Amino acid sequence: MTRPSRRVLLIGWDAADWQFIDPLIERGLMPTLASLRARSVWGNLATLQPILSPMLWTSIATGKRPEKHGILGFVEPLPDGSGVRPVASTSRRCKALWNILHQQGLRSNVVGWYASHPAEPVRGTIVSNQFEFPSGPDRADWPVASRSVHPAALEETLQNLRVHPAEIDAHAILPFIPDAAKIDQTKDRRIAKLTSLIAQTASIHAVATHLVENTDWDLTAVYYEGIDRFGHEFMQYHPPKSGSVSAADFELYQNVMTGCYRFHDMLLERLLTLAGPDTTVLLISDHGYHHDARRPEALDASPETWHRTLGIACLTGPGVKIPGRLYGGTLLDVAPTVLSLLGQPAALDMDGRVWAEVLDFTPVDPIPSWEKVPGDAGLHPPEAYISAAGHRESIQQLVELGYLAASVLESSASAVNAENLNQYNLAAALMDADRPAEAAKILRPLHERFPQSAGITLHLAGSLASAGDRTGARLIGEKLLETDPVPPRTFVLLGTLDLMDGKVESAMQRLAQAEQADPRLPGLHFRIGQVYLQAKRWEEARRAFERALALEPDSAQTLDGLAELSLALGENEPAVEHALAAVEIAHFFPRAHFHLAQALARLGKREAALAAAELSVHQAPTFVPGRQLLVELHELMGRPDRAAPHRNHLESRLKIPPEFTR
Repeated sequence: MTRPSRRVLLIGWDAADWQFIDPLIERGLMPTLASLRARSVWGNLATLQPILSPMLWTSIATGKRPEKHGILGFVEPLPDGSGVRPVASTSRRCKALWNILHQQGLRSNVVGWYASHPAEPVRGTIVSNQFEFPSGPDRADWPVASRSVHPAALEETLQNLRVHPAEIDAHAILPFIPDAAKIDQTKDRRIAKLTSLIAQTASIHAVATHLVENTDWDLTAVYYEGIDRFGHEFMQYHPPKSGSVSAADFELYQNVMTGCYRFHDMLLERLLTLAGPDTTVLLISDHGYHHDARRPEALDASPETWHRTLGIACLTGPGVKIPGRLYGGTLLDVAPTVLSLLGQPAALDMDGRVWAEVLDFTPVDPIPSWEKVPGDAGLHPPEAYISAAGHRESIQQLVELGYLAASVLESSASAVNAENLNQYNLAAALMDADRPAEAAKILRPLHERFPQSAGITLHLAGSLASAGDRTGARLIGEKLLETDPVPPRTFVLLGTLDLMDGKVESAMQRLAQAEQADPRLPGLHFRIGQVYLQAKRWEEARRAFERALALEPDSAQTLDGLAELSLALGENEPAVEHALAAVEIAHFFPRAHFHLAQALARLGKREAALAAAELSVHQAPTFVPGRQLLVELHELMGRPDRAAPHRNHLESRLKIPPEFTR
């Protein structure tokens, strides 16, 4: 078949967020992205849990969740257990886009992608995420990391394109810090951090533009880490002023993040110019970033607490219906969609979907799995691995950002600690994939090893509750009540369990304790709204849901709660609006599709209701209310033959008494 797109440019901006971008576009400060979005299909991109970049960008490149691709954190134990290294391409357990395209005879350029070191021997060029890290005080003492460039013949050319922090002069600093001259750099190291970030971003960009302009390629995938790393260093100073920031620091550093986004907008303009109009462009981020009143209060808050659950997506060019909006997109959809644009099939074992609704062609039918397609895929041999030598700089950066403890650089136990942390991350990923029983199997031995860890304990209790073991979850939660202080999420856990057991008054008491301990706790006010909803205290439920939305406007759960409340009050049109908003944010959300179907059915829109109900059951085949609604709708529409399979499913597989389903 004719390929829908001659080539695809995939641009990754770590942590880019429409909530930050929109005001800049309105002020005319990001003209390139404003123009791109105006001719694109664009929308939010839902992230995965846990929100850790190596896991997320590998899911983007593979279309698979972490339990399939095998990248579970920032570092991993060395094969001999002697220490740790940054996560490696040799540990990825499935093919990435560039491996699949290599197998199909297509050429890829990959620049800076997480977990891409050592560079794989694919058709095209890979410049790994260990290439741009500076070492030494100046360019003269800055070797290229071993095996960071493929083919090796390009190493010298690309080496000379790198920008060392020592080369960043005052003219480059002033757009970020206009009063930089007032800073005593012998005492304040923040300008040094800024120059390092500018240099790293410029190095990636220089390599990417060189390859786009001077090589033949079908896919160029370039990853810019800058926005995320700028954010971890400087978002605390962004307006409005935080109470934890001094007035002097606020005056000096309040423009850095705006400068960061404007810098990326300029880089984007050059990439788009070089790619040309016959290239399909996909600009994405893996998550968003809190920048306003929802920022963490403490300056030493863990990096993950800054991350929002929605990133950005912007898609334009040949093969794309434009302009328009993208709804319900996730990170897992990127790889299947890129393959379709290049005329290749997605795979059924990928966890994402093709964005067929925004494409102007019919995608190729999927194959079972690319892992089963034989032949050279440009992968490393199984015995290949990299040592810890030479990667201290990249690990040091992770320590400085707060992702790793400083002891990881020296401790003889670092390999064991890394394995424990990665297992914890795997459990979180399994919970995100709605596989709580498997998560509990991983968390239980971790809990036995670290009984004092409230995080592990609460995650174990949550996984048990989700897997149906509410008794086990309650025992763990009640044990936590004996600690001092009691972790606030303990009260949310116990309140949720009470709600599941129909103990409404007890649930209210527990959630009130949680609110007193930490009123900004994620998900707290949604749970309070659920309690009031079950107690039929409608106005209190509405206030709780509205408070939850004030804290997190993009919470699909809360929007669905408002849809359920609207249905209870007979407010069908608002119910449609809230349910639609929920599924636009989180497409895989059976209950929200069900509530949408209910509201549409009440409004007499039976065909639309049927489609929504079918989707809810497709996403959750054992979802009883969805099946019941399908039976009712088909019979109302005079289609008893189409109702019968759903009725049979309810009666036989779910053991529902016949009189209940009639």
